[in-house]
Amino acid sequence: MTKEGVGLIGFGTVGRELAVHLVKANGALGAVDNNPSCAEAMRAVGATPYGDVAALAAECDVIILSLPNPAAVRAVLDGPSGVIANAKPGLLIIDTTSSDPATGTEMARHAGERGIAYVEAPISTPVAGVTGPETIRQGDGTFIVGASEENFPRAEALLRPMARYIYHIGPVGRGSAMKLVTNYVAGATRIALAEGIALAAAMGIPAARTMEVCGNAAAASQTLDEAVARLTGDDPDGVGFAIDLRYKDFRLANELGRSLGVPMPLGGPIVELYQMMLAKGWGKRDINSIIAFVAELADVDIDRPESRWPEAQ
Repeated sequence: MTKEGVGLIGFGTVGRELAVHLVKANGALGAVDNNPSCAEAMRAVGATPYGDVAALAAECDVIILSLPNPAAVRAVLDGPSGVIANAKPGLLIIDTTSSDPATGTEMARHAGERGIAYVEAPISTPVAGVTGPETIRQGDGTFIVGASEENFPRAEALLRPMARYIYHIGPVGRGSAMKLVTNYVAGATRIALAEGIALAAAMGIPAARTMEVCGNAAAASQTLDEAVARLTGDDPDGVGFAIDLRYKDFRLANELGRSLGVPMPLGGPIVELYQMMLAKGWGKRDINSIIAFVAELADVDIDRPESRWPEAQ
């Protein structure tokens, strides 16, 4: 392994960018992904592929997770073949997955029983128009950390080269909760934008004009700027963050709200809207495709709209 004994589990779009930084900082990196075809991509950035998480855990001082959901986190950490059962005492786990507080709290307890430290550090982007992977590539990530006071400094030192901002929110559970809050607010804002674009189109106002005016009025926001940058850029159909992942965030946020007795009247209808998109096979499309989906529901052409409003005679 490396002089620092650092490993990465999860080699998706964000994991790959994390790997580049970790190799640069540590000289080498061990990596595992459940997709065997990732091995060549691992080697291309200087990482060493491992066959399973148990072998990786046995050699590491630090393991970073970059996984799609809480179930994946539990699968790689728990059980006889998982990280916790096969790691040496003193291991630090840094989980960058957008997960839920219950999973983080449970994994921290299981890890602590074996002398292993668990820190949650989900990633967000502070830069409009820049996706999560691009943010990490540029070293501009926002890490929202849930950790004990004892474990936070060690994690912070490893995350610093990839971060513009690192927020220590409190103990494990708080980082995941705050990430759900940020994604909930951003996602609800994007749906409001989609509805506003469709409403303006029904009045004969094209989307480009609507977004321009909103960007210079009370509706201005980073979410709007990101949508404009994505839809008017070189790759408007590219996928920066997929619908199925945003659905997961809203579902988890709603579940957290119910468990804490917090009314979330917008959450239920938003989850249903995303379920409609999934049922239509839109799960792997970019989150900004919500604009096209709402336009389809409204039966409007947002680029070349025809007004439904009766003109004055």
